[in-house]
Amino acid sequence: MRLPGRRRRREREAEEDLAAVRVLADEDVTQLGEELTRLDGEVARLDRDGRVDYQNALDAYEAAQRSVPRMRRADDIAAVVDTLSTARYAMACVRSRLDRQPLPELKPPCYFNPQHGPSTRDVRWTAPGRGTRMVPACAQDAARVADGERPDVRTVRVGGRRIAYWEAGTATDPYGHGYHVSGHVGRAARLAR
Repeated sequence: MRLPGRRRRREREAEEDLAAVRVLADEDVTQLGEELTRLDGEVARLDRDGRVDYQNALDAYEAAQRSVPRMRRADDIAAVVDTLSTARYAMACVRSRLDRQPLPELKPPCYFNPQHGPSTRDVRWTAPGRGTRMVPACAQDAARVADGERPDVRTVRVGGRRIAYWEAGTATDPYGHGYHVSGHVGRAARLAR
């Protein structure tokens, strides 16, 4: 027999988890919008394929923006972060085209901070209390790790202090899992050429 108090506690915890991941999603959407705004001045230099990439980034950004308030459970963030990954990959393609570089390989986002966009390579990293493993990293964080420096980690506020998103407990698990599921390439795979 389930007790009403237990059910209320689970419902309250689910509401708190949803609020926590919604903050993360809002922050990520806002940060992406700021990046798109900075990139907007470069659009005139793009060829047709570059404009398509830019439009794909805008469309994914707008879809993520609409999705955040519709989230009903913490697990719903997986779809939002997949959409954000799509936008970031499209933006990486735009930057490559602007710099007349080859298009980036479609890879998972940077483990340390998914806001950094697609990873460029895997690095061996030892997380305090979690052991050593290979994780995807953006070029800047890969260089930091290679130099023995601390990577630029995505943090969240818990109990009045900022900690790495992966240390925040079960409330933020769907956030990390949404970005780093096995074989993750998200909707961006459909945009890759």
